[in-house]
Amino acid sequence: MKRIAALATILVFGAFPAIAATAMTGKELTALLSNGKELTLGGPKEGYSGTLSISKDGTAKGQVKLDNGDVIPIEGKWHIAGNKFCRTWKDGRDAGKEICETWNKTGPNSVRVMNGKRDLGPNSW
Repeated sequence: MKRIAALATILVFGAFPAIAATAMTGKELTALLSNGKELTLGGPKEGYSGTLSISKDGTAKGQVKLDNGDVIPIEGKWHIAGNKFCRTWKDGRDAGKEICETWNKTGPNSVRVMNGKRDLGPNSW
């Protein structure tokens, strides 16, 4: 009986391979952002929400509001390096440090942002 249950589990889960996140390429990131873009950051159940205006001159400005009411300004520079969106913000926990993010597609107008294995949350436009 245990073998049948194990085989059934393998057949059911083996028939549906895990959906792999598809990272945006440098070409896709450049096409999306090179003329500027208004991004929506975070959202329900993420702990924060906000907006970020990406300018074609390599600067960005916006803010996020945490669920506790704190507002964090975002301002700095950005560029594309390989297949990553790289940013250096003036303030916040990453102040002055270049952070290069992978943007994994979650829909036609949305991504899940990752810094290595660290999930930074969703962006949409």
